[in-house]
Amino acid sequence: MLLIVCLAGLAPGIATAWLLRTRGWAVATTAGLTVTLAAPALLLISMTALPPLGWIVAVYAAVTAARSFDDGRIWTGCAWATLLTIALGCAGVL
Repeated sequence: MLLIVCLAGLAPGIATAWLLRTRGWAVATTAGLTVTLAAPALLLISMTALPPLGWIVAVYAAVTAARSFDDGRIWTGCAWATLLTIALGCAGVL
């Protein structure tokens, strides 16, 4: 299921870059940026629709946040802890 979500997020960007390569870099860059910014929204919607995906992301974020804090990377640990909170919220825990 995660592979399908990843392909759904990447396919529009690849198709847009392929189709718009003759129209110039500005249009292709804008389309790629738009698709890239839509990927987090797709992940949030996926975690809300599939709570087990939210649990998987939450466990991964918790382990990575703990490792980041242990290594002294406070800002990275805070970012992973924020993702942990969001994933648990999407899974229906918080």
